[in-house]
Amino acid sequence: MAEADATSERSIAELLDDDVANYTVLEWRRRNLDLFRILADRGLIDPNTVSFEAHRFLTETLIQARVGAATDPQNAGHVRAQNENVLHYGLRAGVAAPVLTVALEAGFIHDLNKALGEPLRTDRWAVKDAAGQIVPAMTTMAQIVGLNHLGERTRRALQGATRLPSGALSPEVAEAIDLCIVHHGRGSSRFIEDLINGHNGWWGNEFVDPATGERRLIHPPQPPLTLISLIHDLADSTQQMQGGAAWFMKYPSGFWYGLGRSYAEMLSGPGAVGPGAIPVSLLQQVEVESETCLALIRSGESLGIIDGARAQRLAAAVDEGARSSRDWLDDSPEALANLGGVSVYHDVARVLLVTPASARALLGSERPGSGESDRLEELIWISGQRLDKARAHQLAAMITD
Repeated sequence: MAEADATSERSIAELLDDDVANYTVLEWRRRNLDLFRILADRGLIDPNTVSFEAHRFLTETLIQARVGAATDPQNAGHVRAQNENVLHYGLRAGVAAPVLTVALEAGFIHDLNKALGEPLRTDRWAVKDAAGQIVPAMTTMAQIVGLNHLGERTRRALQGATRLPSGALSPEVAEAIDLCIVHHGRGSSRFIEDLINGHNGWWGNEFVDPATGERRLIHPPQPPLTLISLIHDLADSTQQMQGGAAWFMKYPSGFWYGLGRSYAEMLSGPGAVGPGAIPVSLLQQVEVESETCLALIRSGESLGIIDGARAQRLAAAVDEGARSSRDWLDDSPEALANLGGVSVYHDVARVLLVTPASARALLGSERPGSGESDRLEELIWISGQRLDKARAHQLAAMITD
């Protein structure tokens, strides 16, 4: 029996540890279908809440070549990480299988509106302009970031899943998945909340007129927080602060080149703080998103959605979710002096045959676009893949425990 369990754990780890750099639409689709079946077979999710037929319909409708968000490898890595974190929080909190099922299905599809030109909703969750007219589609990068969870494509797919001849979603489950996505899109992270309120140095003026303070884009009110949306929102904030190859794809070197930051600064560096400040290093993201997660947990407890014991388990899960990134980024003198350390600086040092402190100094002196950039980015990428692999094996062990 122990041998069978170990084989199963290895199998799940292999499924989770995919190559995000060469992720095809077909592989993304197959991964979601296989993961759903494994979790259902283990009783962790409930196929009576979301049937195999409904899950397949949503997967095949939304993850295909003609859907712009599905062909974006950055998006695939982002969604992949969120799905894994939904499982992380759901399992650590011990939520019921139907709750985890809905949160996970929302995770599978929530970002598949995220592309230029995608239509926005026209129902009660529509976005309106300053004149009160419905905004029909996302036409700028700011809108893709700030409005994508209010897109029409996922809503339409969920409605289609309620009309299947076999295994149709109930209207109640379809609405629960939909509201989970809308809740997140209305602003469950500090970044999105600042963005839609105009407190964002990059794109805030697309949402609020800086001269008059009047809103240029008017969001619908946020649906109430539920246990489903709490798990989903924790998962999303956590993937924002998890280092690795998927993170490096989401924030590629050109992003850091534009900010003029060195490799060490983009990983472990300080930055601006205060209202509207945008995290400009992964370490800052860890700090901001950890606090976002803890604030979500406090809200859930104050609203009676979770009790004190579950709040403590979720808070411990936040720390667990951030720990691998903190260790990967640790450039303290004590950490660098430990030759057996697990930071990105240790990984680079082992390849270059230098000390971790020397590797940290090199990454602190080189920037994207510099003479050493190609070689250093490859080493950071390889280090990130190691981190992803370790995280995949940890989750596989949790699933098979």
